[in-house]
Amino acid sequence: MGRGGGGGSSHSSSHHSRSHSHSGGSSRSSGSSYRSSGSSSYSHHSSRSSSYRSGSSGSGYSGGGGGYSGRSGGYSGRSGGCLGGCSAYMIIPILVFAGMLYAFLEDTDIGTFFDVQRSTIQREALPASKCDPINEWYKDDWGDWIDESGEETSLENGLKHFYETTGVQPYLWIMGEEGGDYMSEGSVEELSEATYKEMFGDDEGHVLIIFREYPNASSNYICTVTPGYDAETQVIDDEAKEIILDFIDYYYTDSELNEGQFFARAFTSSADRIMIKQIPLSVLYTIIVSVIVLVIGLIIVVSIIRKRKVAVAKQKAAQAKAEADKKKAEANKKKIEFDQQKYNDQLETQFVAVSCPNCGSTGNRIRKATVGYCQYCGTAMRVDQEGNVKIISGDSQEST
Repeated sequence: MGRGGGGGSSHSSSHHSRSHSHSGGSSRSSGSSYRSSGSSSYSHHSSRSSSYRSGSSGSGYSGGGGGYSGRSGGYSGRSGGCLGGCSAYMIIPILVFAGMLYAFLEDTDIGTFFDVQRSTIQREALPASKCDPINEWYKDDWGDWIDESGEETSLENGLKHFYETTGVQPYLWIMGEEGGDYMSEGSVEELSEATYKEMFGDDEGHVLIIFREYPNASSNYICTVTPGYDAETQVIDDEAKEIILDFIDYYYTDSELNEGQFFARAFTSSADRIMIKQIPLSVLYTIIVSVIVLVIGLIIVVSIIRKRKVAVAKQKAAQAKAEADKKKAEANKKKIEFDQQKYNDQLETQFVAVSCPNCGSTGNRIRKATVGYCQYCGTAMRVDQEGNVKIISGDSQEST
């Protein structure tokens, strides 16, 4: 059977591998491996290419017999935010952004959302007929990488989870001193090609991962992912390789994980992500931006409506005040009129009808305790408080 072939056909195509390296420097004894943080570089190759990566991640090992002192790494931070710089109207969109980010985040660790390649392809597990499993899962050339109690079980459980989930059986080779002979991407890819062929022959349903830390070189570690033809064309494509390498990068810096747990978590998480289709970041960002724009628009509309309501309320209050003032003025006017009328009524009671003693006319009205004159004959008359009338003579003598 040919390379990745089925039936009687054969494939002369090679594996396509991808690698990654890290650069930096901190040490590990008993095997002289070391770790530190740095940046990663990617390359794509066409000849039986393994996925290759080298670099560092900011952590260290120490102690004889493979004692682990902890990975201190972590990525060096993305800065940003609008503390004090955003207007109040941006608070809600920012909260919406965070909510949307959390809602679409399939991972439990938000760090992997930014640091690990997203899976944008719907994949089906490789059929069992395309992969003839072997009983070995890993090789530790150092002899002390996977040495603590439970590490081997953790590692194999992670590798088995990858196989059960993807249908592709992984094999992890933790290289020892001989890894120093493979410093370039090309040399590692040639090694991956030869090793895959030696281990699996024409079985193209496996994936070989080579991992090597360097104690005395510019690269801290190098990692290569090389799938077989069937594994690559159906499951472990370029995007899936990036996912594997990114998760190895990510958990490499987790100081709470020992070596077995570190690799186990990387393979378990890789398998789970590879086999689901996630929303591409570009689409997710578009949705988030659209929601933010919508929220800002709603805030503006709500603000306009609120200002309109306030203006209407002020207008109604002014109208109500004007009406109240008008009613108060009318009430004051009525009170004045009432008081005037009351005064006139009281005044009216002070006048009495007087018959002129001189001419006998009855149409005269004179106020009590005052002197009045007959409107017909001009006779002067005094009216006392009891209403009695006396005629005032020319020599100021009064007569009744």
